[in-house]
Amino acid sequence: MDASNNTSDVYMNEDGKDDMVNAHQDTKNDINMEKDVNLEENIRKLEAGMMFDTIDELFEYYVNYGNENGFPVKRRSSKKGEYGEVRYVSFACSRSGKTESTSRNAFKLHPITKTGCDAKINASLFPCGKWKITSVSLDHNHELSPGKSRC
Repeated sequence: MDASNNTSDVYMNEDGKDDMVNAHQDTKNDINMEKDVNLEENIRKLEAGMMFDTIDELFEYYVNYGNENGFPVKRRSSKKGEYGEVRYVSFACSRSGKTESTSRNAFKLHPITKTGCDAKINASLFPCGKWKITSVSLDHNHELSPGKSRC
């Protein structure tokens, strides 16, 4: 049997024995490194100047960005133009704002999730019909939990 036709590499360890397990491990590590690189490429970016066709597309993008980075998102505010169409919108981390207790029963207290978080994006509808992110603030004042986010 000719050893040159063998497609698997055989490495010799310090004892002079075949070390096929380590060769297999090296291949696995190469594959894992490739996966890590691909995951980093899939992380969404969020910056001022990004354009979207619809307000729903913009909101969906920000929700997915929030899920990847460990924070929930809400629609914060919007302003309408002179003809009644939405022209400006603000989306924010759902922990923005302050909680005012509406419960009159002291025994039915709910956990407080509002922390006054300043993370938000603002967008405007441009004459071409596209939505453009005009400002981005990623300043969270609470811990982010990417592992706990819902997908």
